[in-house]
Amino acid sequence: MLAWATESVNYPIVEHQSDPLTVAFEPMKIGRPGTIVLMVSVIMTAAISVAGVSGAAGDNGNRAGAAQPAPPATHQVSTDRPTLNERRFTRRVDRYGRFTAGADVSPRPANPFDPAEQTVLVILRAPDGRRVSATAYWFQEYHRSLTDGREVLTPVGTPYWKVRYTPDAPGVWRWHWVARSSGGVARGSTHVLHVRRRWANAGFLRVSPRDSRYLAHDDGSPYFAIGENLSWYDQRGTYAYDDWLDQLAAQEATWARLWMPAWAMGLEASDTGLGDYTRRLDRAWQLDHVMDAAAERGISIQLVLQYHGAFSTVFNSEWATNPYNAANGGPIATPAEFFTDPVARALFERRVRYVVARWGHATNLEAWELWNEVDLTDGYNSSAVAQWHREVATFIRSIDPAGHPITTSFAFFFNDPIVWRDSGLDLTQLHFYSQSGALTLFPDLARVVVDWPRDRYAETGRPVLFSELGVHSAGPAETVASDPEGIGVHDGLWAAAFGGSMGTAMPWWWDSVIAGEPTRYYPMFGSVATFLRDVPWDRAGFVVREPEVTTTRGRPVRAHLLAGDDFALLWVKDGGFRYDTPTRVSIDDAQVALDDLPGRWCAAWWNTWLGRWTSIASFDGGPGRRLTMPAFSADSAVRLAHC
Repeated sequence: MLAWATESVNYPIVEHQSDPLTVAFEPMKIGRPGTIVLMVSVIMTAAISVAGVSGAAGDNGNRAGAAQPAPPATHQVSTDRPTLNERRFTRRVDRYGRFTAGADVSPRPANPFDPAEQTVLVILRAPDGRRVSATAYWFQEYHRSLTDGREVLTPVGTPYWKVRYTPDAPGVWRWHWVARSSGGVARGSTHVLHVRRRWANAGFLRVSPRDSRYLAHDDGSPYFAIGENLSWYDQRGTYAYDDWLDQLAAQEATWARLWMPAWAMGLEASDTGLGDYTRRLDRAWQLDHVMDAAAERGISIQLVLQYHGAFSTVFNSEWATNPYNAANGGPIATPAEFFTDPVARALFERRVRYVVARWGHATNLEAWELWNEVDLTDGYNSSAVAQWHREVATFIRSIDPAGHPITTSFAFFFNDPIVWRDSGLDLTQLHFYSQSGALTLFPDLARVVVDWPRDRYAETGRPVLFSELGVHSAGPAETVASDPEGIGVHDGLWAAAFGGSMGTAMPWWWDSVIAGEPTRYYPMFGSVATFLRDVPWDRAGFVVREPEVTTTRGRPVRAHLLAGDDFALLWVKDGGFRYDTPTRVSIDDAQVALDDLPGRWCAAWWNTWLGRWTSIASFDGGPGRRLTMPAFSADSAVRLAHC
């Protein structure tokens, strides 16, 4: 999100009780571009000794000040031949369940995140003979607790190599460990994994082969994203996500969007340098928890790898503290060089390699999002950015056995046709906020959310998601002042399906507006989810239509129709009821043309605001026929099936 006016947000203190380190995040001021930046203060209260990387607080100013490209190794890279000591591993699992194994490798690498020092893999042989390589990642267990409203993470045991993999076929799998370093190669014993025929879940999400507007699971079941942005936590850390995800799951939501920023679950920041994430293993553990918590609740995650502010000197700038900045010992002098500098690319791909190794197994990972609003980075150049996206997407596909969809996002809805056309991304996205300061654009958000995804799909042929939609970009107070009833949220949730989107339009301000009035907002998700339950999205052959509506009251009533062969969805909207004109008018004489619905139909009417069925009827459709709507205000939805 591009934030415009001042809003203060408090972020958590994470305490490591075993190595007295406190990471304190001062309030982040999200303000008019270029005025206020994120201030991160890393306070070292004593010497640090975490997972083999040690040093005194403030060494050469680098612990509390300038970051280095990578924390220095405390010992030379060993040339000894590696030896493996295997830990516990999974022996039986359902299809698409999680296989997990752990191992200790000696000698321990100076930097376990640098594959040039040590690479640890599990090689699997599937029942059909396929050979699969799963990359292990460096893991530290933690225990969490909530103290005075803040999450406290305490390391448990010592770090080790861990692998997680999701087998996609039943039968007997065989596997073994491989560890490679400059000293040689170690191979573990061959083990057997029994994969049962029953499915643990619906499998991974893909662009549907039946209708490329939508996603579908590996078991063939359709998917429609319903949810909101949950980009970072508050002072409760992962406990905040437990709360928010519970609220969404109770409303049958299916989607959330998470960022990996420096102030939350990011792996690289001013306190880490580049290429060594030892000091962020706690943040990685937090993301493990959130991903698992979402999966348990049936919610898929779109994971954002990069945030524009880190490479901008204007918009929410963090460039001054970015470890890629040459002023901090990094490889590039300007943010724009990130897209072309080979050293920066190699370091970023190292991080991506770790991210894919750690979370690529997750069947509830809906997509990798390479950037949030990449067009807000300094010196934006379409050709360079498109090439960067194409090459990084290719790299991810080469290391992601699951083949998760890949996407990116832009702040401005017209950006960037070159990236969408030339980068080979799987999904496209839209962001839009109607008000910025005194400026108001396109206040009919329902119209926006129907039209823009339909147009984007026509241009790209890829699924479209309105992943950020809001009334006001400035902050929660301004949003509530402009739209106290939540009309913008409601209309975004309902309109998106009728433009052929792969999901609802996703609101921002999750921790303030949405969670601030839970009884108002969370039922909005449940209303649309209940109405859309079991819709055969990629099998119905939906055609987007806008039937003519007549009414004698002079209200700008319109109808939005998804017409399939045997199934249809209809949404009738009073275009005069918007967040900027919120007066409700009862409409009791609206008639909808049925030219696009020939044959006999059984219909059920749904009150979108109260979340309940109100009436049923059957009728004949076809050219010249009209459906008289029962009286409604604001909008009404109808679910139809041939009968």
